[in-house]
Amino acid sequence: MRYIQTLSRATLGAFLALVGFATLGEGSALAEESVATNVIEFETRNRNDKGVVRCGLFKAKGWLKDAVQPSIVKIHGSKALCVFKGVPAGEYGISAFHDEDANGKLNTNAVGYPLEEYCASNNARNMFSAPSWGDAKFSYARGTLRLKAVMK
Repeated sequence: MRYIQTLSRATLGAFLALVGFATLGEGSALAEESVATNVIEFETRNRNDKGVVRCGLFKAKGWLKDAVQPSIVKIHGSKALCVFKGVPAGEYGISAFHDEDANGKLNTNAVGYPLEEYCASNNARNMFSAPSWGDAKFSYARGTLRLKAVMK
């Protein structure tokens, strides 16, 4: 309980910015040429089937702020599958949160600590701040890449 009290809004500011990717439209597509068969699948394990899971595929420059591709999916059997299509080769990170009340944002307590589950690629997680790019990044070449993470 003590660590929750030490969290500041500034510390979690970058993490909470991930909410912004959930509202991005189709205009956020990569300018790079992409191949329709290049797919990244990100499966999350959730505590229940309420609401939706909001995922974002990111490059380093826009980590948790500007998703290359957003994805909003329903949960079935406590699992959700975000699919990103037409992804060019490169280095990426994925962040997701379980929007249980489907209000479009990550709910937090009075000090900014998340009340809804969240996760990132490689199950990256920091104690007092958002998952780091260094911990969440992965390389993608082509074809279909299947990744999994557990919401916490």
